[in-house]
Amino acid sequence: MSGLPQVISSPAELAVAVAGAQASGCVGLDTEFLRERTYRARLCLVQLATTEDIFVVDPVSGLDVAAIAELVSDPSVQVIVHAGKQDFELFFDRFGAVPANVFDIQIAAGFLGYGSSLPYGRLVEAVTGRALEKGESYTDWCRRPLTEAQLRYASDDVAYLLEVAGRLESELEDRHRLSWAQEEMSSLEQASAYENDPEQAWRRVAGRGSLSANRLGVLREAAAWRERSASRRDLPRGWVVKDPTLVEIARRAPKDLRGLEAIRGLSPKEAERSQKALLEAIAKGRSHPIEAEHPAPSRVIQRRARLLSSLADAVVRARCEDAGVATELVATRSELESLLSFIVAGSLREDDYRILRGWRRELAGEAVLAVAEGRVAVRSTDLPPYIEEVDLGG
Repeated sequence: MSGLPQVISSPAELAVAVAGAQASGCVGLDTEFLRERTYRARLCLVQLATTEDIFVVDPVSGLDVAAIAELVSDPSVQVIVHAGKQDFELFFDRFGAVPANVFDIQIAAGFLGYGSSLPYGRLVEAVTGRALEKGESYTDWCRRPLTEAQLRYASDDVAYLLEVAGRLESELEDRHRLSWAQEEMSSLEQASAYENDPEQAWRRVAGRGSLSANRLGVLREAAAWRERSASRRDLPRGWVVKDPTLVEIARRAPKDLRGLEAIRGLSPKEAERSQKALLEAIAKGRSHPIEAEHPAPSRVIQRRARLLSSLADAVVRARCEDAGVATELVATRSELESLLSFIVAGSLREDDYRILRGWRRELAGEAVLAVAEGRVAVRSTDLPPYIEEVDLGG
């Protein structure tokens, strides 16, 4: 493929591009969007790559891109992306389209020693040896007309998706990791990955860990109010109320406008505008505290788990390095500490921990359980991955 991509601005042209993707059974997909000033991302451009052509679809011209949403949810067409969750969110939010056959090259790379978050350009270079020119990362993609430089940049973002996917898939098969990668990618084929429940918005608020159970109930209701308000007004969440201010609202739980106005970070205008709904949310939260899903283990148990986590972390890292799988795909140190604390306390719920499900359990989860139960010891060695598990029996 060479030259500039074909710019599509009519339904007939789009139908041809979609038919080409359906005929080949695969399509590379990327989008350009703006969301700095809005709650919902504004779709500015859609790039498609088939085995024969590259297309740039221009929805800013008023073109209905529902046909692309149908393509995304067509199980007979493999949709190849790089870190594609935000791209899919656009089509779910706008059309309710749930991806049905996804191959995400960033996820695939995480199972082959490239790391789990390698940027597109660096991944293309690592796999194909081609260095991409960059220079339009912060461009206004909704401004028209598009420049030649923008079109080339947009084209590059899908031009190598099919080639890279093919190479990574072959390597995954050779290393018996394809089923693991497919299991991970299947999470992008669930509607729950894109649904936005206001009642769960509090779980994404930075700083919530400093609040008591009583005040977490207030945070839950205040965060739900912010989510609905931002959606209704089509504003970024932080433009309504920033996370630190939301946490402070939950901590103080004010009962009147004067109390709201005393909270740093909440503008008088917002306090005045939203006082009725926000005060109602705060009152509801005060009367409905969040009960701990599982009582936290004692501090003694937590200290023991913290020490054990060093051994478990070493085992996980060694196994991941040996398998060429990015450690962050398997478990974080905090996840291991939490898991181990409940093992020690004798109240483990295995479904709560991703390392004890699917491919993660096969790779490292069983080993972590063995370490926690004293069935395996750990020692250093002179050879990679420099950590060796010693079976103690039992």
